[in-house]
Amino acid sequence: MTFSITRRLLVSHLLVLSAFLGLAGAALDRAFRSSVETATREELQAHVYTLLSAAETDTAGRMRLPTQLATPAFNQPDSGLYAEVAGESGRYRWRSASLLGRDRPLVAPVNPGITRFRVLDGLILFDHGILWEDDAGRPIPYVLTVARDREPLEREQSAFRTTLWRWLGGVALMLLAVSLALLRWGLRPLHTMSDAVRRLEAGESARIDGPVPRELRGLSNNLNALIELNQQRQNRVRNSLADLAHSMKTPLAVLRSAADRTDAGNLGRLIDEQIGRIDQIVSYQRQRAAVAGASAGLQPIPLAPILERLCTSLAKVHQDPPVRCEIGLPAGVTLRADEGDLFELFGNLLENAFRHARRQVAIGCERVDGHWVIDVDDDGDGIAPGDATRLLRRGERADERHPGEGIGLAVVNEIVRQYGGEIGIQEADLGGARLRVTLPV
Repeated sequence: MTFSITRRLLVSHLLVLSAFLGLAGAALDRAFRSSVETATREELQAHVYTLLSAAETDTAGRMRLPTQLATPAFNQPDSGLYAEVAGESGRYRWRSASLLGRDRPLVAPVNPGITRFRVLDGLILFDHGILWEDDAGRPIPYVLTVARDREPLEREQSAFRTTLWRWLGGVALMLLAVSLALLRWGLRPLHTMSDAVRRLEAGESARIDGPVPRELRGLSNNLNALIELNQQRQNRVRNSLADLAHSMKTPLAVLRSAADRTDAGNLGRLIDEQIGRIDQIVSYQRQRAAVAGASAGLQPIPLAPILERLCTSLAKVHQDPPVRCEIGLPAGVTLRADEGDLFELFGNLLENAFRHARRQVAIGCERVDGHWVIDVDDDGDGIAPGDATRLLRRGERADERHPGEGIGLAVVNEIVRQYGGEIGIQEADLGGARLRVTLPV
């Protein structure tokens, strides 16, 4: 599947944006979790210091914790904040009132001077090992453990994650819209160039004009140069063949005059025959070179005015007997072709029809599958099926009684093929020949 440039860039931006925001979201989520854990650890450590500051001594100087603490959460059952102190080789254990109804111990062995942060059974715990000297100067190890319920922290983390992804989703949509707007703005010169080429193909302009971005200037210049080169080459071929035909007129006339005056009859006929062939070849190649063919810059040409002009001119020529021409075209029939080619094409077709018609020539047209099917009918003697293909070759004539060089239908065939069409010879409803031309709309 071939994507457009806009779609490719948009998909690329979407993938990059999704990857970036996904990584950014994961990093922010992890950073927030780490920050919460650090804050919780510092909070629990501060509560350990609160326990130490509230500690008292017994008669032997050993550490004892009071029943009630200054922090209210330690005094309320299931408040979410708990504390436990153990020491003296297991002989002393103190538990805060918030642990009422909880039999599982919180304290885990830890060496004096070591702190430990851990998560266990829905609790976040902080352990701190200390040495306490009694009145006799003996160091007694104690472990102070402060715990907090994990559920509030998980809810906080979940709320933060929800808010984070909502914001990132909104930012993603906003950035996607901005990217789309920037893509349209950035690719506008390409659309402008595409429109210019389309106008060129439709014949609305002869070259690519207007301001062109620096990146597309080379393409624009090359296209314009190619169009100009093609026009110059076509004009040069036309002019060269026209000059050739003109320059050969005088030598051929001299040769024909000499052939008429020669005493040797066979030689004269041979010279006259070869001169006729040279005239035929030059005429055919000149008409063939005059065909512009399908190319960029051709404008749609209405067909009806061309046929009316040709029929009017030919009717004046063929008055004995008079030939009537009927034109039946749908409204708006146009062909994107060179006007000279259309005159050459239908001029040859109509001249052939008028030459062989008895009284009537008819022109019909219909649209079939994206093509104009144009029929030129006459009421003459018609053309034998075996002669149809032969007549499309240069120099072939169906009726030797009518004068002509036999190149008209060959030129028609050349023009039709250059415009991507087809020509065929059939039997007409009028009884004569039907020359059917099919050209793309």
